[in-house]
This record gives sequence, C-alpha cells and structure tokens, in this order.
Amino acid sequence: MALQKWLFTALLVLQAHFAASYLVPLDSQAQREFGGLLRWVWPWSGGDSGVLGEVTVASGYPLSGIFLAIIAALLFFCAALAVVGIWVPFGWWRVLAGGGAVLSLLLLAGFFGATKVLPMALDLVVLWAAMTDWLQPVG
Repeated sequence: MALQKWLFTALLVLQAHFAASYLVPLDSQAQREFGGLLRWVWPWSGGDSGVLGEVTVASGYPLSGIFLAIIAALLFFCAALAVVGIWVPFGWWRVLAGGGAVLSLLLLAGFFGATKVLPMALDLVVLWAAMTDWLQPVG
C-alpha cells in the first residue's frame, strides 16, 4: 500500500503541475522544443482558445481561468500533502483531490484541445479514486 500511496501522491503533484502551467503558457519557440514533445507535458500554449477566452503569452489570460488554475493546483497540492500525512489531515484527501479534479476538468474543457486529453484523463482517474475512497489510511 505504501507504493500506491506514493504513486498517487506523484499523480496529484503532476495534476497540480498541469493546472499551474496555465499561468505560464508556452510561447511559439518553446512549443517546438524537444521535437514538439514539450507541448504534451506542458499543455498550455499561447493561442489556446475556448469558451473561457484566449490564452496569450504577452497580454494575459482570462481571469476565470486564472482562478480555476490557482485553486485547482492548490487543491491538488494540498491533497498530495494529505495523502502523505504532512500538515493536512489524511481524511481530507478525498474532498481536496475531488475538488481539484472537478476544477481542473472545467479549466481544461474550457480550452479543449489535443494536449488537454492526458490531463483530463488523469483528472478522471483522480475523481474516480476520490469517489470510490480508493486510498485507505496505512496502519
């Protein structure tokens, strides 16, 4: 069970990264780095657009997206801390992870594109784990 706990913690930190990367979108030069593969682990780029608006590198981002990204990233990070038992009670992980997944899904769906599929799929995994109470306390 200890390995599952650490793998799930890594997943939550990865999801926090995907949400927080909204705040620092890739410019056109960075999108071509590593043969274009960087775009798949950093899903936000200048020019992404959707129902929430358009992400631009120079002039800013939609305000609603900023709030969704910051809160989702914080919830995922706090859920990771809860899972490993640092500063946040273990019993809170389900609410924190579920809330982060829902907000992240809203943000990603608002700018849907090919690079958003992996983070959305991982959001669904986190949401499933939270709804089924998949992770039990150790000991």
